[in-house]
Amino acid sequence: MKQMWAVWLFFLCLSAHSQTAIPSYSLSVTYQMTTNIIFPYRIEKADIGSGDVIGHKAEKLENVLLLKANRKNFIPTNLSVYTTDGKFYSFIVRYSAYPDTLNLCFSNNMIRSQNEAVLDTDANLIDHQPVFLHKSATTEGMKAVLKGIFIKEQLMWFKIEIENSSPIDYEPDFIKFYIKDRRVPKRTAVQETELPPTWRTTNKLIPGQGKISFIFGIPAFTIDRQKKLLIQISEKNGGRELTILVKAKTLLKSRNTLP
Repeated sequence: MKQMWAVWLFFLCLSAHSQTAIPSYSLSVTYQMTTNIIFPYRIEKADIGSGDVIGHKAEKLENVLLLKANRKNFIPTNLSVYTTDGKFYSFIVRYSAYPDTLNLCFSNNMIRSQNEAVLDTDANLIDHQPVFLHKSATTEGMKAVLKGIFIKEQLMWFKIEIENSSPIDYEPDFIKFYIKDRRVPKRTAVQETELPPTWRTTNKLIPGQGKISFIFGIPAFTIDRQKKLLIQISEKNGGRELTILVKAKTLLKSRNTLP
């Protein structure tokens, strides 16, 4: 019995050491003025814990979140924000009739903003490049096609078109890129390496009988023949999942055709 307690205590301590606490920023909002939060990269998702606070992305400025109290003197709530560079931000939101700060900026580096503007231009160019690949995946009226891979300044750009031939709208929950071993022996742990994009199209709803192109910019990489790149597209609140398999030799077909 003592040995069992010792083993249990060991795993409890191991679990505690493996966890990392993420601090929350304190934020005040009011009823008659707007609080602005400026992030270094585009907002992928924002979740407000209570309807007492309302918020939305600024028009044409997808890295700026606008917040306002929906009623006065509400109980403190939380705000979670995910940005396209893979970062997570947590806030505790409180009501204040006269907040000390109305503008909170996490990016004071103008060079970063300029770089993102360049990436915006490059992504637009990618979207108009001729198609030369047709790697695809299909399921339940959905089809995803990798139409091209391009290289510019050590950034590898992927153009993916998602077509919805069903009558039901499709909203992506996430689109992720990861490298995986092509063959994994039995009793061997599967090794996966996710590749977070430096630039990506914000997730958009694909209406029934419609199609939309998505652009992703990832730091240039290669893989050996024993590995494969998987592009996984998962539906929000649904079961339609698409996975495009890309072999090492396909990556080497990347075109350097941008000006």
